[in-house]
Amino acid sequence: MAGVWEEALVEEAIYLIAHLAQAEQHLMEIEGEAKVEELIPIIDELRNKRKTVGDILFSTLRIEEEKEKEEFRSKLESLWCSLKHLSMALVHCDETVEKLIRRLECHVQSGEDKKAQELSKRIKELYEVRQSIRNFIKMLLFDIPQRLTAMPQVRCREDLCIAE
Repeated sequence: MAGVWEEALVEEAIYLIAHLAQAEQHLMEIEGEAKVEELIPIIDELRNKRKTVGDILFSTLRIEEEKEKEEFRSKLESLWCSLKHLSMALVHCDETVEKLIRRLECHVQSGEDKKAQELSKRIKELYEVRQSIRNFIKMLLFDIPQRLTAMPQVRCREDLCIAE
């Protein structure tokens, strides 16, 4: 199992990846709606920075595989993309909890105890979801990489994340 330092590194890197991906996504939405082509180089640069952070994280944790020239996504690329999506889910879970806490505060202030109790229950459930996401991320980074060498490649390369 990973040490405290590695777990802290992973958590910070996962949040960094998630926030870069979120910024990229928001700019893609703006560009798609308003056709602001000046955003495209920024979007590309954010994507490259996100990939750099992933490379740094993987190399720091010594997660690597041989470079492959195939039309299918490599095992490491699939792992990277899973981590990217889980990191974004973690951020969205946190944002959802924040919004529910604000709603909970309103119900408490207005004396709506039943609604407040129900929201408290839902917030607790979201914290459990958050813990599960964190556990999946830790498992993918600390337990699974050793098994990647025996795993067949999957899916097509529609979203190359590390090797290009």
